[in-house]
Amino acid sequence: MMLFHKFKQLAKAIKWQREVRQAVSTHLTLLENPSAFALGGLTPEDESQLVLLVELAGRLDGPIVEFGTLFGLTTRLLATVVRKDQQVITVDNFIWNPFGLPPSVHESFARKVLRSELADGRVVLHVGDSEVFRRGYRGGVPALVFLDADHSYAAVRDEIAWAMSIGVPIIAGHDYGNPQFGVTRAVDEAFPNGITSRGAVWAWKRDP
Repeated sequence: MMLFHKFKQLAKAIKWQREVRQAVSTHLTLLENPSAFALGGLTPEDESQLVLLVELAGRLDGPIVEFGTLFGLTTRLLATVVRKDQQVITVDNFIWNPFGLPPSVHESFARKVLRSELADGRVVLHVGDSEVFRRGYRGGVPALVFLDADHSYAAVRDEIAWAMSIGVPIIAGHDYGNPQFGVTRAVDEAFPNGITSRGAVWAWKRDP
């Protein structure tokens, strides 16, 4: 019994040590990065570029699809600018956030941020992996797809390939030029003729 108790204490100590390390790492990340980046938001320059893209998408049929809800800040911006009869579909599996929140808590917080947009139908939240969503998507061709979820090369490459394959006219995303991610490589390979960028937001538009 004594040995079992010691094992329980050791397991608890390891657990708390891991959580303390995670908390310290998160704190350092927030100190080292601009608050907008750490919280999943956009800089004013990024926002102005995205607003222009959403307004352009407003002239087209189909919803706006966002990969990467995080806390819903960018989603709210999309919902504010989007055409009244155009819907924003936002996709996230809620397995990562800069604070180390459990997925259920993370999702609950995002839903509270997006409470009014979800209630009036401007935003539809799809909880799940990007790959699963893409494989099962049967809606109309999106007017705009905005990529800001998994920033690895393979994930961005696959999301771009999906958007291209179904004929999305405007494909855009965040964190272009950030050497920490695989975004730039995936975008440059997919669009060898070039893209437009402002701030960290990149965009490609299909020829009419």
